[in-house]
Amino acid sequence: MEPPPIKPPLPPEPSDKHIQMEVEPPQHSYKEMLLDKQVSNQTNYYDMDNKSIPQMDKGKHIEGSIPLSQEEKERLYMPWRYSVIIKIFKRKMPHHMLRSKLIDQWKPSEQLILIDLGWDFYIVKFSLEENMVKALHLGPSFISGNFLSVRKWKPKFIPQEATLTSTAIWIRLPQLPTEFYDKVILEKVGRKLGKLLKIGQCTSSTLRGRYARICIQVPLETPMETTVIIGDHKQAVVYEGEGTLCTSCGRIGHTAP
Repeated sequence: MEPPPIKPPLPPEPSDKHIQMEVEPPQHSYKEMLLDKQVSNQTNYYDMDNKSIPQMDKGKHIEGSIPLSQEEKERLYMPWRYSVIIKIFKRKMPHHMLRSKLIDQWKPSEQLILIDLGWDFYIVKFSLEENMVKALHLGPSFISGNFLSVRKWKPKFIPQEATLTSTAIWIRLPQLPTEFYDKVILEKVGRKLGKLLKIGQCTSSTLRGRYARICIQVPLETPMETTVIIGDHKQAVVYEGEGTLCTSCGRIGHTAP
């Protein structure tokens, strides 16, 4: 007969349940330190986005809004005027790794401050206009092979409510005739189907031959073309990613039920 299982001992009860424990004051967040202001004991309102608003006592409510003068707006917006908002498509990356790759790619002339906004959005805070311009106009950006969306910072940006009107996607031109493996022709094909971002070529054994690979930026609400005419040659267009293109409406981002 097996001995009964031994239960672990219960932790001792506190000597007085009504005695409240002392709570350490909250540590100041990384975002608060970025404001270059003296640290205060007030709650950092940048960290309130994931907390529910406490209910007011019955009979009390808040009416109207808190007005902001032009001077206050300028004071609030000034530190962020050379910032950019970024998002990596189809890839999650640790904060330190993303920051390191951005530094390698943009090579800014100042410290790169990267702030996680949630919902895979980040703010890159610059104090020099030249670094913002470089990030915006350096050309199509890719991090570890994934498209990096870069936009200029605007006030009152809320990641959860941000609308993405376009996306970057790789397309293939399977069994493209050899004579059309030409940089100028491939650029024309990319611009015909969307905004050309990048051109690549590779070999595919599953398609029994080579195929051209082009990255384009396309709107999410516009039906995509599945063929393109090059001269008098009708070329098939394949959008990479399973379930990328809806077979019903031809749009990217969802599939027909």
